[in-house]
Amino acid sequence: MIVALPAEAHSIGVRGIGIGECARWRNGWVAVSGMGPHNAMRAAERLLACDVARLANWGVAGALTPDLVAGDVLIPDHICYMRDDPGFAADADLAAQLAELLSASLRVRRGILWSTPQPVATTADKQALAIRSHALAVDMEAAPIAAVAARAKLPFVAVKAICDPVDRELPAAMAGALEGADRGWSLRMVSAIALGGPVTWRAARALSRDFRRARRSLATAAALAA
Repeated sequence: MIVALPAEAHSIGVRGIGIGECARWRNGWVAVSGMGPHNAMRAAERLLACDVARLANWGVAGALTPDLVAGDVLIPDHICYMRDDPGFAADADLAAQLAELLSASLRVRRGILWSTPQPVATTADKQALAIRSHALAVDMEAAPIAAVAARAKLPFVAVKAICDPVDRELPAAMAGALEGADRGWSLRMVSAIALGGPVTWRAARALSRDFRRARRSLATAAALAA
């Protein structure tokens, strides 16, 4: 399993593991990749060296539809990243099993997940992406992990909790700080928030609140799937 940030690893009970590290987890392995596609791909390749039987991506995503709110869970059927490219299918059996298990306590949706190399920060950009892609949510890591799984002929599945609703407008300073920030809340991000004024402060509080909701959903999902 690959998560982008240590805070997401906490949702499955894994602590003390940093960016770029792997650890044993249950009957397999977990890797903390850092944010973004390049880091995700490197983490997936590290797990291949551990002789894993499948690859999974676990973490948060942004909604592209008003039907998804913070704390909802998307188990994608398909992961796409480029127009006119077929993308990658999730393992149908694994995805169906997870959806059935998690639906006992969580609001679970199935559909397309779109992966991008940078954050999608504005409502206009989210709406445009939703129209052209038909995706329900957007992230930055699932597609490269799915690509590694496809190349290795391994099953792939993703579990994504929503932390960013479609109607949230991320201030430009915060969006700029996130680009290239593979460790999440970096010093650059903290500075952007501190100097951003009331609009940025409110956005940061809302994002932090919804990330906590998403992480609680991931913790519930981990308990249900145990």
